[in-house]
Amino acid sequence: MDASGASKTWTDSRTITEKLVLPPDTNVFNSLYGGRLMEWIDNIASIVAFKHCRQRTVTGSIDSIFFLAPIHLGYIVKLDARINYVTSTTMEIEVDVFSQDPSTGRSRFATKAYLTYVGIDQDGRATTITGLKLPDEESKRRFKEAEDRSFRRKDLLTKVRLEAKIYDKSQ
Repeated sequence: MDASGASKTWTDSRTITEKLVLPPDTNVFNSLYGGRLMEWIDNIASIVAFKHCRQRTVTGSIDSIFFLAPIHLGYIVKLDARINYVTSTTMEIEVDVFSQDPSTGRSRFATKAYLTYVGIDQDGRATTITGLKLPDEESKRRFKEAEDRSFRRKDLLTKVRLEAKIYDKSQ
């Protein structure tokens, strides 16, 4: 919870946007660059994080992104982002990506990503963020699954920090 004791539900910060895949967004195969899609995912997730806690946030990790289907030039891309989990200073944001062929209207589930955002103060230090209300069973299920991912992320972060220390000492 934030300093006022307030909490919000996932619907308070859910964000949906659509984009058109244009030539500068594509590779030599006329498909959307994965890096461009990652930029769009990070952008919408940061909007969700900011709307949830109404303070500065930074991307802490993108712990998974699954590219399930190519997205082609001229397709419409729908990004649907929601918050699943919070700790005292972090949030997990889930982004689902759908592609639509505008000539047929056929949509496909194309990508899923999980990102972690950290609330920070003016000096860049982690700070307390708004809590998350869990009004229904679906929210509780998503929270529990995200909590499990959070524990795995923390273990991996510990290993990466150790690896960085070993590397720094060898230089």
